[in-house]
Amino acid sequence: MDNHIHELLYHYNEDGYEGYDLREVQLLEKIDLERVEKLKLLLHNDDQYIAYQAMLILLAWSIPDGFKQLDRFISEKWDEIKNFEPHRLYNQDNVYDVITDALSVAALKGKSEQELYPYIKYFLNIYGNHFFESNLKEFLLKKNCRPLLQEIEQAMQSALKNKKYYQASQLFPVIVQYDKDGFNKFIDIFNDLISQDDRISYNIEEAKKIFNRL
Repeated sequence: MDNHIHELLYHYNEDGYEGYDLREVQLLEKIDLERVEKLKLLLHNDDQYIAYQAMLILLAWSIPDGFKQLDRFISEKWDEIKNFEPHRLYNQDNVYDVITDALSVAALKGKSEQELYPYIKYFLNIYGNHFFESNLKEFLLKKNCRPLLQEIEQAMQSALKNKKYYQASQLFPVIVQYDKDGFNKFIDIFNDLISQDDRISYNIEEAKKIFNRL
């Protein structure tokens, strides 16, 4: 990666803080229009990883070209060509979870949840077959995703079917938040699965806290 591209993707300098980090670039308050145009050009870079990272920034900044690129990423199944976000521990591609995080930043900057629903629905549709660490769960909990309750439950069931027990349990607190009856409906299933993955207990406790708060 040449220095020019490296600067475009990673350099930030705002409010006395300067460094190199794509996440910090996504969070910049002041968006440089010249930089936007240069990032748009990177969407057509021969290196798909560079194009992908430019997309993450443009998504976070709610630039339409970023969403067009995401549509292309999904329709052309780029995730089947290479791993974009190999997880440091589990050796699985966390790409759609990282993309969800970019959408979360876009929402913080004013993009409505309704505009993002089609992408979140797609991620829920593939939830049982792809790795998601935690960003999708956080999006579903923090944004108003009640209209997606049916898709959320279907995603959880798909993950259970594919024996992704911990990943399935991540959606348990989400379901309880939008449907209190979901706690009694699914609690026994996840209690029985703790022996398969003790991390499930954390999501059970979170679901209990939400249930008691409602």
